[in-house]
Amino acid sequence: MRRDLGSYSDESSRIVYVAAEGERTEDDYIKLLNDTYRDGPGEKFFLRFSPVRKGLRPDQVVDHVISQASSPQDEKWALFDRDTEDNRDDAIRDAMRDAAQKGVQVALSHPSIELWLLLHFQQFTSQEEGRSGVIKDRLRKHPKAEGFAEYDTKSGGRGKGLAGQRGQSLIGKEKTAVDNARKLVDMCPHGSCSAKNLNLDKIPGPGTETYEQWNRRSGHADGCDPLKRDPSTDLWRLLASLGIGTQKPGPNIRRH
Repeated sequence: MRRDLGSYSDESSRIVYVAAEGERTEDDYIKLLNDTYRDGPGEKFFLRFSPVRKGLRPDQVVDHVISQASSPQDEKWALFDRDTEDNRDDAIRDAMRDAAQKGVQVALSHPSIELWLLLHFQQFTSQEEGRSGVIKDRLRKHPKAEGFAEYDTKSGGRGKGLAGQRGQSLIGKEKTAVDNARKLVDMCPHGSCSAKNLNLDKIPGPGTETYEQWNRRSGHADGCDPLKRDPSTDLWRLLASLGIGTQKPGPNIRRH
């Protein structure tokens, strides 16, 4: 039985506010992280997730997570996808500059969060130009991706949800996903990007970093256009900041 978001207490020492444009996958994934790792042997944390209505612009996702936080200094992450079908390239660039100014971390997935899910099982380096069809097909067919055979082919939780077998097939594979995502940074078409330059320090607050300083946190170089990081996903940085996927899974993983 998985707990509802409202059933968690706020007694953990670290609260991280997260907002995403997705209505199901991101919500289930954040709950999965809370259920499995929030009371682990490392620093206690709680990801306070706030979904937003599908169709909002990326900059509205940034504004939404700011509105949910208790103070400007709180840790905040905005999650959104490239997804060329939505035709919002300029909006993504504007949202990332807005996030840098307002002290919000961004986890951009190019083309979509399904890339992050697939990286738990295999590496994927093909440039799909913002389209997710091939990635979803690989996810459905991967022999270790248990429960994903009908992913995004049904409605409701059976469509893009991660409850049950799907979520459990991801647990324990976070290090594989993080390692694969790090390699994509090193392979970035810009040519000067390196995951070794990752900066996990907390953003001090709004207006404390230039866009270039904020961008370097991801390991990507100055001048690296986020829309040309194909493929890539910044979700590994969120997990690394929580100490998840940075070492081999041990006996303290909680399974539900």
